[in-house]
Amino acid sequence: MTRNASCYITKRRAFVSIITFSIAYIYNDHVISIHSILESGSTILNLQNGNPNPTSTFTSSFGEIPNKISGQLNSFANQVGYFNLSCPFEMSKTSCAFLEYSEEDRARTRISSEYYKSVIRNAFDSTFFSGSNNQNTAKRVFMTGDSLTRQLFISLVCNAFTLYDGLVEHTEINWKEVDPCRNPSLCKIKGGEHGTFDAASVKFRGGMEVHFVPHKGFKDKGTAEVHVLERLAAEASNMGRVTFGKRTAMQPGGPVDVLVYNVGIHFGMDEFRDKLEYFVNKVTIPLIRKNLSARPRIIYFTTPTQHFNTSDGTFQGWRGSEWSLKCVDEVESNPRADIEKKILAPGVNIDVLLDYDDLNFGMMHVGKHDCAHYCMPGLPDTVAAKLLDLIK
Repeated sequence: MTRNASCYITKRRAFVSIITFSIAYIYNDHVISIHSILESGSTILNLQNGNPNPTSTFTSSFGEIPNKISGQLNSFANQVGYFNLSCPFEMSKTSCAFLEYSEEDRARTRISSEYYKSVIRNAFDSTFFSGSNNQNTAKRVFMTGDSLTRQLFISLVCNAFTLYDGLVEHTEINWKEVDPCRNPSLCKIKGGEHGTFDAASVKFRGGMEVHFVPHKGFKDKGTAEVHVLERLAAEASNMGRVTFGKRTAMQPGGPVDVLVYNVGIHFGMDEFRDKLEYFVNKVTIPLIRKNLSARPRIIYFTTPTQHFNTSDGTFQGWRGSEWSLKCVDEVESNPRADIEKKILAPGVNIDVLLDYDDLNFGMMHVGKHDCAHYCMPGLPDTVAAKLLDLIK
């Protein structure tokens, strides 16, 4: 499905009642800023700075957040970007405002949207949207992963579209006619716009392009590239560079300048480790050793933490107990991120490792048996803003 964003003269806005309470009430001024930690000349980027747990008030304040509506209708999207499907590229299954049903749903929406409000405008203003994206420095970005990578793509497009008029020049998004969703409580829109999509591309004013192609987690093999790792490995070995392949939604305007990759959550831990080691041994190390100017910058983001009520927080399958499918506020570790940080060495076998650092953000997940994806807008927007800063 082709979109020309410039044709949207009046953007659709979702009017909602905003419950008034202080940001400091939820966060106590914690986890507001993004900062960089530099180690041995390499780059590991974390979201937190060691401040106390920002979720500490979530459980206790669940009934304390005022239930009284402010009395006037406000357009949340008009104030801070996108909200409740106000962006034409949002997916309904991760829009917590759209999915609201219970008081718990409303609390998740409030916390995620307040977090988003507190950081996002300045984050995007200070990076790509400050004017640094010009034709001479425009980058072409290849993002490949599963639905967690897709959330970052959606964030880039939606913040550009809703915060900055005319910045999105052209998009092509392959919306599915039928959404192969396994969780009925998340599938209010069963196909078409705001349902789900596979491959997608966006071109920003000034020439920057971002192309997302999924490698796992999607049913439509025609718009996914299941064997992308093998293709990237062959290209790295034979050419010392990688290409976009043939599954992008839009024809790229040139070679890959930045490769953004994540293994995803659709593999068991052993296979997950094997995929990551293959990526390093067959793709990143050959590219880095050839030391060619044509090679892309390689960015890997750690797999977001799952917060299921299980021994390690990870999803144990749909046959687990109803209790195990509940989201908890905090977990002790993220097994996938632990593997990633053990194998990936910034400056050695990867250029940049972007760390979600989100063990205590369980209250910002979609919920409804989904403790893997975060509400949007929410935490993925913060990560996407930092990713954009690395790309520009």
